[in-house]
Amino acid sequence: MKFKRTIERSVIAWADQTGYPNDLVPGSPEHGGAHEHLLGLTVEMESDFEPWGKRTRDEEPWADCSCGCRHYAILAGPLGADWGVCMNQQSPRAGLLTFEHQGCPQFEHGHSHFEPETGSA
Repeated sequence: MKFKRTIERSVIAWADQTGYPNDLVPGSPEHGGAHEHLLGLTVEMESDFEPWGKRTRDEEPWADCSCGCRHYAILAGPLGADWGVCMNQQSPRAGLLTFEHQGCPQFEHGHSHFEPETGSA
């Protein structure tokens, strides 16, 4: 079942646009249309969190890609705030376009490149 937006907002469908994805302005109707277009293209799996899949946030692990998964490669440009590709070979989402809140059970927290790693020297 494809996700349906529950909050009404002004969007311009991707098919009605003539610009490029990297020229989108976050929060604009064009950005909303591109976001909805990507949601329509995205593969939904049972292992995704609801409403895309069958997992609930009450289960463990509950973190999704937006929580800093080290395998989530964020897209460049204005759509990168919400979209990426999973690089975890153990994940059912490996190699797939992924909305940041879809998540998967193979979430692995990464180290920020601004945080020093701790360990033996």
